[in-house]
Amino acid sequence: MTIKAITFDFWSTLYQSKTIDYVERMRRLRAEVEEGCGEKLDQARFKAAVNAARAAWSKTWTEEYRTPDAEEWLSVMSQHLGISLDPAHLLKIKTRMENTVLHDRPVIVDDAQAALTRLSSRYRLGLISDTGVTPGRVLRQVLDDDNLTGHFTCLTFSDEVGRSKPHPDPFLTTLGALDAEPAEAVHVGDLLRTDIAGAQAVGMRGVQYIGLNHDRWIGETDAGAANTVTPNAVIRAHTELEPLLERWNNSHSGSE
Repeated sequence: MTIKAITFDFWSTLYQSKTIDYVERMRRLRAEVEEGCGEKLDQARFKAAVNAARAAWSKTWTEEYRTPDAEEWLSVMSQHLGISLDPAHLLKIKTRMENTVLHDRPVIVDDAQAALTRLSSRYRLGLISDTGVTPGRVLRQVLDDDNLTGHFTCLTFSDEVGRSKPHPDPFLTTLGALDAEPAEAVHVGDLLRTDIAGAQAVGMRGVQYIGLNHDRWIGETDAGAANTVTPNAVIRAHTELEPLLERWNNSHSGSE
């Protein structure tokens, strides 16, 4: 079938994260938590609580196909510390965590903006992004500020649909908004487990973008055997996408 729609991942596909000073970020978070609970926290104890929150987030994302928000992250951390935060401080810390990206803004991948401009004139475009503690509302603002929103017919974020990749819901919700059948659509992303496997499971073609991150994930089946994911194509630059789609449309083969 002719390709009519393209969906993109956000992180490490269209945007590159800035290098963050995590030591300073954790120092500030610890100070805010201490103010909110009214006690001093040992550094090792606080670090262990942060690591517990991160581990719980990863487990939920991997096993439940859901991305916990900042409030849930803080709840796990607080339980590990055995403290409670008063509502005003909880809201303050949660909001700051959600908006951190607006201060340490990710950078658009070099050739992404030009590629989206060209592609949006010929295809219906969508975005499918897992969100983490940064919610969809903040990523929408980043896209708006960079004048990218107008290229997309649909923006799908895991915190808004309630499921994260590779669950079918984000893909099928987006395809419905794009009025495209799975066989008429291609998803572009960097992660094999979420982007490529998720897209292929609903009948889309999956193109792995390795310009920033060359993911080589190998999972395990229920029987304990290796479970490899093979993209329909691999690209190192967004400029490679348009000729790839033209070849697929001309050949109707769907493999590269």
